Amino acid sequence: METKYALVLTGSTLPGHAADAVWPALAGYFRMEPAKLTDQVLVRAPLTIKESDDLGKLQTLQAGAAAVGAEAEICAPDGRPALFVLLDGTARGPMPRVLVEERVEHGLWPDRLMIAEVGSNQWRPFRELSPAAPVIHADEVAEEPDIAMAAARPAGYAPTSAADHGHNLAGVSAVGEVAPVGALPDGPAIHAGFWRRCAAYVIDYFITFIASYAAGFVAGFALAAGQGAEGLMVAPIVGGLLGLVIGWLYFALQESSAAQATLGKRALGIKVTDGNGMRIGFGRATGRFFGKILSGLIFGIGFILAGFTARKQALHDMLASTLVVFREVQPGQPLPTVRPPMPWYGWALNILLIGGTVAAIFSFVFLMQQALSNLGQGGSGL
Repeated sequence: METKYALVLTGSTLPGHAADAVWPALAGYFRMEPAKLTDQVLVRAPLTIKESDDLGKLQTLQAGAAAVGAEAEICAPDGRPALFVLLDGTARGPMPRVLVEERVEHGLWPDRLMIAEVGSNQWRPFRELSPAAPVIHADEVAEEPDIAMAAARPAGYAPTSAADHGHNLAGVSAVGEVAPVGALPDGPAIHAGFWRRCAAYVIDYFITFIASYAAGFVAGFALAAGQGAEGLMVAPIVGGLLGLVIGWLYFALQESSAAQATLGKRALGIKVTDGNGMRIGFGRATGRFFGKILSGLIFGIGFILAGFTARKQALHDMLASTLVVFREVQPGQPLPTVRPPMPWYGWALNILLIGGTVAAIFSFVFLMQQALSNLGQGGSGL
């Protein structure tokens, strides 16, 4: 019977290697962006990054990872469903069940570890799993010398293969074949709607406005003191640039952080993810921020789209391939079925926003009428 092996990236570095050097090198080896490796692969490790019946191919890939200091293991799955495990509050995997059994057996993970089979939304302690598969007898694995030493182990577990450093590793690519978590479906209990996002933005706007105003005031004062009238002329430009930088860093740093949300979004219980519900990197968060400029330039229609699209995406979300979801949405975990109610202060902020918008429109109309009236009076006096 043909055996299908699994290469598992453990997320650990080999002894003598520093993580800050290993992961960028591994990203280069797998031909990935470093941020993508961090945000979509390492955050889920240990996980299977490739399955194949060609053991030599997997050993080559394992050797390539080892060459840059990344730990990987080769397992021979036994046909039972792969597992997700919950470690430090994060769903990891999928990974072969035999790998989980081996780690629990050696005390690396507790038997109360929460697990879920691939294709199931039910989390339960590892100890509640059905017993391991029968022991594999030596004559059943005689044709596979690499797992012959595992004959006495349950579930057909194959220990980590030795890295073959004699291979030429150039051009090998594997991580692109990592099984995705899966795109988040539509649903009101998953995606944050237009008004909740508006309330969050009101909070963020006031925070960034105060910070930008303070920075602009300090910069203007410094320019006026140092360059006099000339400094006062360029102060508004410098203040505007400072405001843009502050807004960019405020949104991009927080939305790409572990919290995945600005202060306003945290207050409303929402966060920013990629299309699969995973954390985004700083580059994508930057693209999302500057995409808001386009959303605003087309008379705010880009923002309004969040109230009508299937997954509540604004234009800048579509451009950056991002979603705004409730914080209860977690990769690899059951999706929520009940939409959280809007906090009272969320409605209060929206009322403030609507009232401010209406007042601004009336003020603009009034000022335009006054200006036209003054022009008319000036013309009649000629």
